Amino acid sequence: MTTESAERGFARLVQVPSVRTALLVAGYVAAAAGFAIAALSFMDGLRRDGGWAYDFNAYYLAGQRYLAGEPLYTAVEINDPGAYRYLPTFAALVAPFTVLPESMLTWLYRAACLLCVRYLVGSWKAVGWALLFPPLLIELWSLNLTLPLAAGARWALRGAGAAALAAQSFVKYGSALLIGYLWIATPAARRPIILGTVAASVAVAAHVSLDPESWGAFVAAMLQQGASTNDAPYIGDQLLFLVPSTLGDFLLRLAIAGVLMTIATRQRWGWLAFAALVVAVPTMWLARLAALVGVPRLYLEDRSGLRTRRLG
Repeated sequence: MTTESAERGFARLVQVPSVRTALLVAGYVAAAAGFAIAALSFMDGLRRDGGWAYDFNAYYLAGQRYLAGEPLYTAVEINDPGAYRYLPTFAALVAPFTVLPESMLTWLYRAACLLCVRYLVGSWKAVGWALLFPPLLIELWSLNLTLPLAAGARWALRGAGAAALAAQSFVKYGSALLIGYLWIATPAARRPIILGTVAASVAVAAHVSLDPESWGAFVAAMLQQGASTNDAPYIGDQLLFLVPSTLGDFLLRLAIAGVLMTIATRQRWGWLAFAALVVAVPTMWLARLAALVGVPRLYLEDRSGLRTRRLG
């Protein structure tokens, strides 16, 4: 049985009133379960430590250190709390927000990440389903940049976000792969990509000239962290890796992501291009898989667009 005949069979099946009603009820129950699990988890964390977030805490501390003129980078292991691993420019952008209490800012950012999930999956019912995917709830607790960057990638694939993709690539380097995909698959995105790249490059270059010490420390920190091990017993079981070398693992996954992006470009599969970005993150913690909740909607949109082109 081909995929298309299977889809037609399923479409006929769901037209049966009893089956359609059962699927609708099951869908709402599953969504309610996802929201209930998330609510219970958030209430427990609120009682325990106020909702403290492992990754967001590092950004907040970096912003405060930047305001105070203190060093942003120190020698750290791959899982040390409070370790800052991004560009000095990102710390400068975060710094003004750190005048707010960390707890308040953490929950505001958590709410923004939940809105990113809504954008990625397309409805609040689908958000409930997505919350049943364990990495998503882990990400909503740790609060890395995973969900905003995933939303930015979708915006670039489906909207007018190509210009912002360059800035995103400075934060998570694997995002640069999507620039190549858009350049070939969406010629209209080329001008925004060029403008965004120029603007982001000028901003970073200006910051390098203003604060060369921080940038020198950043380069040294990346070399130190790239040489650190990722298979020590104290790291825990949420780090996913292919080889026991932080830099080697990233380069290997970046190569895999490049192969996936090549296939996506040839087939014009935006969903696969999006999935390739998940593979290309600098360090593959379990929570980074949270971005995969955006794949089903992209896949369905690609399938719908293919059918429309065939009919046309």
